[in-house]
Amino acid sequence: MIRALPAVRPRWRRDADVVVVGSGAAGIAAALTAAARGLQVLMVTKELNGGATPLAQGGLAAAIGPGDTAAAHAEDTLVAGAGLCEPEVVSALAVAAPGAIGWLAALGARLEQRTLRLEGGHSRNRIVHSGDDATGAEVHRALREALLASRVEVLDRTVALDLLLGEAWGWDEARGRWGEECGADGWGGAAWSRHGDVVGGLLAATAEPGGALEAGVITARSVVLAAGGLGQAYATTSNPPGATGDAIAIAARAGAELRDPEFVQFHPTVLWLAGATGQCPLVTEALRGAGAVLRDLAGRPLMAGHHPRGDLAPRDVVAARMHEVIASGPRDSVGHLWLDATALGRSVLEEGFPTVTAACRKHGIDPVAEMIPVAPGAHYSCGGVRAALDGRTSLPGLYAVGEAASTGVQGANRLASNSVTEAVIAGRRAGEVIGSELSGGSGRAASVLRMPAAGGGVCPGARPVLAAAMSRYAGVLRDREGLERLGRVLEGGRGARVESGGAVRDRDGGLDLDLPTVEATNLHAASALIAAGAARRVESRGCHRRRDATGTAARAWHTLVRWDGRRLRVTEQDQRADRADCAFGLL
Repeated sequence: MIRALPAVRPRWRRDADVVVVGSGAAGIAAALTAAARGLQVLMVTKELNGGATPLAQGGLAAAIGPGDTAAAHAEDTLVAGAGLCEPEVVSALAVAAPGAIGWLAALGARLEQRTLRLEGGHSRNRIVHSGDDATGAEVHRALREALLASRVEVLDRTVALDLLLGEAWGWDEARGRWGEECGADGWGGAAWSRHGDVVGGLLAATAEPGGALEAGVITARSVVLAAGGLGQAYATTSNPPGATGDAIAIAARAGAELRDPEFVQFHPTVLWLAGATGQCPLVTEALRGAGAVLRDLAGRPLMAGHHPRGDLAPRDVVAARMHEVIASGPRDSVGHLWLDATALGRSVLEEGFPTVTAACRKHGIDPVAEMIPVAPGAHYSCGGVRAALDGRTSLPGLYAVGEAASTGVQGANRLASNSVTEAVIAGRRAGEVIGSELSGGSGRAASVLRMPAAGGGVCPGARPVLAAAMSRYAGVLRDREGLERLGRVLEGGRGARVESGGAVRDRDGGLDLDLPTVEATNLHAASALIAAGAARRVESRGCHRRRDATGTAARAWHTLVRWDGRRLRVTEQDQRADRADCAFGLL
């Protein structure tokens, strides 16, 4: 079900110690830190000024306020994560969060650290923000300026295609378990060992105007995947157009282990626009923290009596409630609910939430005088490439950070404003561990690199059909019948064309490798991973909700998914066993 990209002929070559894919907070933090250790770092990004980080409105969670503690931050994260967070990793994040804020401030980020905000799922005001609802833009500005002033070389308008794998021998002190021949104890005792697949670089392509690609090879001793957004797999999303699941698709095609891909968080308040698809404006949760109220179409408070925290319940709870009410309406229902911010007043909205106010007015809605139409939209992938908080994965030489990674922080549902905090912490830790390994000579380089297998790809014309199926069958609510239908749509997506009536059929002949084909193929892979995990998890937990299994199982377990070249292998791992697994370290 995972489709390979069409064949390419590389026409250029570059060499580096480290190649970083993605230019959001996680990728830039990793690149800056590795470069500071004296390594030659090359960054590959589709759009240096784009990505999800500049769009983050809420802020960064950190226990820096009076009376707040890292333990309280960790507890709120664990509650939101619905039993699938790794407590040790969450604790490490909460402890490191104030330092991450300090690091960003030292780079010149203008962050408000005194008047902290409250968001859903948090028991205290602990949201550091900037520009009131433009925190991501300020964080990215500071990081981007530091990046351009550093030794990191940036390949803008360049798309990552696939990992280059090889086989190598190396001295392995930390990851013996992943080698074919390990130390005497089989758990990472220092030994020379022959490793199976070792990441030795990246196949990438520069994008020409119009989407044509010119492929090339980048050799590197470490590859960091930091391009994790996949919201474009759905019909409506808060994510930008480039969020096409590139990192997890690349990792999956290389055989890396993925964890819990079924957990996709839907933001409750995406601006509803009649007939709109793709990216829609986000209406920050901080607006509800300031006193805005969700209402049904009759004007009644939506969350009253449904959760102790009301409108500030965790996002999965609010999104599920909204979906239930919207779906229960008449067949000709408008498909949205209301967010009432009129009681906040003009000065609060215009001065405290200028981004949201401007977005609403651009579409003819004045939040000062009228309610805002909102509906849940795909927002954040809580699963991803299984990784430690320092980015290490099941493939030697491969690191995953930010939204691309499943580190144990997000669990079954992300706590608001933990994402940029985690991205900065994980990115810096990945840069540090790569610097230590490569500077110390313990890194392994593949002796001979193999080109990835070629395939038919997925036709860009199939994207609307696939996205509609994902929203219908793998959206806020799922069930067995719908997931089976989704599986049939995905099976038909091979080099697909769209026929009248919306059917997806195999296309005659091959596809050229261009940017739209790469993105369609990656979105198909991300969708297949989500569908496989959702079908396996017959329970409702966090942001994975099933109509046909409304209860939450007493046993907490993770979904592990790996592509073996022929099929997706889906297994379960007890959450406690996952905590005890020290194959590549927890922290």
